[in-house]
Amino acid sequence: MRFRLLFAVACFAGLGCGHPDENFESVIQVVRRDVVEKDEKGDAIQVDMEMEWDPCPGDQLQVIRGGPEFAKCTEKYKVGDYLPVKVKHFWDPRGTYRWDIYEMGDCKRDIEAYAEGSYEKSQECDDEKAYGRTVGFKCSRRPFRKLVSICPWMARQ
Repeated sequence: MRFRLLFAVACFAGLGCGHPDENFESVIQVVRRDVVEKDEKGDAIQVDMEMEWDPCPGDQLQVIRGGPEFAKCTEKYKVGDYLPVKVKHFWDPRGTYRWDIYEMGDCKRDIEAYAEGSYEKSQECDDEKAYGRTVGFKCSRRPFRKLVSICPWMARQ
């Protein structure tokens, strides 16, 4: 009985139970860089970086917003550049896993899990066929096994 109580207390204290964070490395391609806000001197203090996940199948886009240090650091990157990224896969208290980028190229970025401006759009599309002819397409925004096997940080469960 004491062991169960001790185990439960350890779980609630976050000592090894529940949903562990994972870190991954991948490559993105810069799709867009927009200055969101400037200070009185005209220096960027918030920037949005839109990127496409290069190795992931389907259309996997992500926008991340960063503060002044991140904005200054990312000035050297251009649309079309391929950059290494470091990704944190973490449990969201709302009941699913999430991921976010904490380093892009050599630019560090603080993760603010509920800040506005950062989001991802994930979809895989397939042709719709009728009588042997392609008549359209169908897209799904759920991460399928193939996507998660190549890009595991995109798993939601």
